[in-house]
Amino acid sequence: MPYTQYSLNSFIAQLGVLLDDTNSLYWTNPEKILAVQEGCYVWGAYTKFWRQRGTFNLTVNQSFYSLATVLPTLRTRTWTLQQMVQDIQFALLEAANGVSGLGMSQQISVQSILQSIQRARNQVVIDARFPYSYNAVFAAPSASGQVQFPQTSVYVHRASWQDAISGKWTNLWREDSWVVDHNDPSWTLTPGSPTVYSEAENAPLVMQLAPAPAAAGTLDAITVDSFLIDITNQFATFQLPDEWIHAVKYAALQDIFSSESQNKDALRAQYCQMRYQQAMDFAAKASSVIRLLVNGVPLPVDSIMALDAANPYWRNQPGAPQMAGVLFDFLAVSPGAPDRTYGIMADVVRSAPIPVFGTDSIPLGAEDIPHLIDYCTHILTIKCGGQELKDSFAQYDSFLEAVAGRSGINRAKMRYLGPVLNQDNVEQEQRPDRMEEAKQNA
Repeated sequence: MPYTQYSLNSFIAQLGVLLDDTNSLYWTNPEKILAVQEGCYVWGAYTKFWRQRGTFNLTVNQSFYSLATVLPTLRTRTWTLQQMVQDIQFALLEAANGVSGLGMSQQISVQSILQSIQRARNQVVIDARFPYSYNAVFAAPSASGQVQFPQTSVYVHRASWQDAISGKWTNLWREDSWVVDHNDPSWTLTPGSPTVYSEAENAPLVMQLAPAPAAAGTLDAITVDSFLIDITNQFATFQLPDEWIHAVKYAALQDIFSSESQNKDALRAQYCQMRYQQAMDFAAKASSVIRLLVNGVPLPVDSIMALDAANPYWRNQPGAPQMAGVLFDFLAVSPGAPDRTYGIMADVVRSAPIPVFGTDSIPLGAEDIPHLIDYCTHILTIKCGGQELKDSFAQYDSFLEAVAGRSGINRAKMRYLGPVLNQDNVEQEQRPDRMEEAKQNA
């Protein structure tokens, strides 16, 4: 049963009282609603508060599934460019008419805001290492064994090769040229079935296969991709989980507040940088899948790396699912060629069920409503800057203390699920997309 104790209307009315703006003269109702929605998303992202079961079907012979595709109402990616631009316009004391830029002052142009958002979105992808996508490229026989990869690829997390003649898949291990050359100095002279790939010695977007494929085939990969938002389309989305959209907002605001313009503000730039880095720290521990059941029977969950290490040819095997590998919102089932349709029940950490209309309920209990109030009143002072923003830091600290408390409650509830929820971190430790600074300097 969902919470029904507070409606959105009553909540924003309470915000008006606390902000001493009951007539919504300085903070409009749409502005407050955006603050409430952000607060819900952040609370969910940082505490894994909302958890729900969804259902979908496996497809015959399909190995990989994106939860954003098969469970779109639970793992939502719906936040629009218009909403982001309006939120930033409110923070800059500009007319919040979105992508059109109507009514804005000359202090900043809507194009500058859009460019900052575009840069921020792709910075999030680089730092957070999600969302993951599936890409496949047909490759003809090549003496060099080099394959051109899509221009959108930021990281190639996992790759495999399908021989066009046999149809068999082979997992490719990531290596560099030193390992390949020392393992078999004559590999360049003997084409065969690729077993490893390297991105170390070639130009960006060129993948070296070793040995070079003797026949045509398909190279597929799990990748993290960059993305050019259509900045002319107010309904364009970010292709990011909604609960992490706030990271884009704060990265864009940091860019704006630190630029040489009339909006330059060292305090707010530093604050937004702190918020962005904090989001990335939490994102590094993010997880989605809690539990999976196939036709009502529990399915063991591990990392995708564990599937590859235990059985490099798992994708070729037909049959009923025996194990799943997870990587945030990405899921693999093994054996990798389901022989028929199987029903999957997935318990997941869902994106926050945000209130949209005034009569919608705030999806929190009375015990957590004060923390959401703290968050909202705090971020609404961003447009004030200066001492008013500083004075509200205590409210944000209180919100974070509540996050820690709620996270501790969840850990007690899930004490045996810790390793399952940690599969994303296990995957990155076993097959990292980047080395962290602390490890580089160790």
